[in-house]
Amino acid sequence: MRRLRAALGLALCLLLAGVASASAPTPLLWKATKGDTTVYLLGSLHILLPGDYPLSHDVEDAYHRAAQVVFELPPAEMNPVVVLGPTATYGMYQDPSQSLQDDIDPATWQRVLAYGEKNGFPQVALERMRPWLVTLTILGLELQKLSYDPNKGLDKHFMDEAAADHKAAKGFETAAQQIQVIAGTSKADQVRDLKEMLDDLADFHAKMGELHDTWRNGDAAGLYRQEMKEFAGQPEAERKLIDDRNRAWIPELERMAASEHGETLVIVGALHLLGPNGLVQLLKQDGYKVERVCTGCANVH
Repeated sequence: MRRLRAALGLALCLLLAGVASASAPTPLLWKATKGDTTVYLLGSLHILLPGDYPLSHDVEDAYHRAAQVVFELPPAEMNPVVVLGPTATYGMYQDPSQSLQDDIDPATWQRVLAYGEKNGFPQVALERMRPWLVTLTILGLELQKLSYDPNKGLDKHFMDEAAADHKAAKGFETAAQQIQVIAGTSKADQVRDLKEMLDDLADFHAKMGELHDTWRNGDAAGLYRQEMKEFAGQPEAERKLIDDRNRAWIPELERMAASEHGETLVIVGALHLLGPNGLVQLLKQDGYKVERVCTGCANVH
């Protein structure tokens, strides 16, 4: 998977229209404590398979202990109506004289047209999309073919749980902010992502399966290595999509945790927790004691 797809946001999952093991996934779950404050950090894949449920006891226990749940987006923003406006603004050419064909080379344009024809996506729609939105549109169609479902992602699962349990549910950013971040990557990076998405189609099933299995196995180091390969040579994209957002979330998280009597569960894309600029390390630097939670697991850190 390429780095733009690895950083796929919750908002964009709403626009996306293998068989998992019967055992529960090994949780990418950490517990952070400082004074009277306790925060659980749960690494999510925003799109999962029905067979990824039920979840482990550790994950369910963290949810039930939490007085509030914090997501990348608040539940109210997880709505296609909310997402469509900023997607049109930042993902479509506003000037009628501009089109996708102007921003990519002729060979790539022909590949996009061929994909659209094969998958029932008309040229008139494709040519109005900016490269990043074409990439995510293709990704969504390919994920649908493999039965991955945004309604089965951990985020949506626990948003529904929190609503049913009348539990406080909040978010770090709006759908518009999230889309602006992705749309704000350079044109060169967007075109590169589109070409790589097209290149990946031949073995997309295998690559998505590898990413999914790494997450299910709770292999934090393996997941981080796998995803960081996709940012090679693109430090600016890594900074915008991951590092800057993580740093912006930390003061918000501490404010939210202080405002609620009880523990807090944070559920964000797994990549946001990992590495030297991940939330786990940033909370350690902020004086929290952070430990991995996985009852009965061996060799997890």
